[in-house]
Amino acid sequence: MIKMIDVEQVDKKAIFSGALTRATITRAFDKKYRQLVNQECIVIDLAKVSQIDTAGLAWILLLIELATSKSCKISLVNLPDDLLKLAKLSAVDTLLPIENN
Repeated sequence: MIKMIDVEQVDKKAIFSGALTRATITRAFDKKYRQLVNQECIVIDLAKVSQIDTAGLAWILLLIELATSKSCKISLVNLPDDLLKLAKLSAVDTLLPIENN
């Protein structure tokens, strides 16, 4: 069974856990978490993401684009190896605002 994605927001940090996949990115999830970029800055922590696919990567890229259009500084931390491999394979790794801890 796929664990649904959960997001815990603490100040300007959003901690994602579970699977960020085509099956878990619902319309309601998308609508709710697009709001993360309605602030000056946000850190997306992906350390607890157990599974990610191309839909998850696409959603992250959409969130980055949305943040840029709203002048919200967005950064990604603790990216899973699967996400990094998928981003490199898709030739979009340079678009990810990765912050090293």
